[in-house]
Amino acid sequence: MERLKALIGKKEDRVDFVRYLITILLSNRELYSDEILFRDAVEEIYRTLRSEILENGRKDLVDAYEKAVLLRAVVAGGIKEPDKLLLEIQKSLTRWE
Repeated sequence: MERLKALIGKKEDRVDFVRYLITILLSNRELYSDEILFRDAVEEIYRTLRSEILENGRKDLVDAYEKAVLLRAVVAGGIKEPDKLLLEIQKSLTRWE
């Protein structure tokens, strides 16, 4: 993550940092070839949005956070097909009964 912050400079506002990080990811295809750096960026996006919602009550970021959750799962290889994802969700829900 420190490499990412060095690449884009430090931003004071966390949401602005995420916005800028996404802009860099979309405009710099070389980052995609560095799998570790890309995974770190996705994890930073996920953690920052989650933190902003839970710690700062930023309900306006819920939609972006939900998409970040999906992005994180895709990058981790956890999403293959929608029906498999539904089955995994179903299995997770049965644990709580």
